[in-house]
Amino acid sequence: MRLVLLFTFILLAVAAVAAPLLAAGHPLAALLIRSFFAQVCHQQIARSFVIEGAPVAVCVRCLGIYCGVALGAAMRVVGTRRLFALTLLLNLIDVATAMLHWHGNWPLPRFVLGLVLGWSAGALLAERTRAKGRALVQN
Repeated sequence: MRLVLLFTFILLAVAAVAAPLLAAGHPLAALLIRSFFAQVCHQQIARSFVIEGAPVAVCVRCLGIYCGVALGAAMRVVGTRRLFALTLLLNLIDVATAMLHWHGNWPLPRFVLGLVLGWSAGALLAERTRAKGRALVQN
């Protein structure tokens, strides 16, 4: 199950980055990818990385989350609940301060905040799937 989680989020991150790479040669494929991600991300161009003149299919925070979940699923982390709560709080503070116009558009910090949130979420999910796997083996 952990490998499924890992590969799913690697695939999501790669698909998001593939959209701008496909935009020139395969616009329908790029549009389908962007439409898929539009269900979960605002896709504001100003808050997205741009590759070859086209925006990535998700904002920088979402891209960080997808990459981070894959990283977190691949490694063991101690204290995942607290780490997740802390990184979630940091992301909420960033969202709130941006809404209050206390700071501008900072793509790299947003990506890093998304990355650590995803990393802690992936580690928490992986920990839960390992615990369920051990429980099934013991029964």
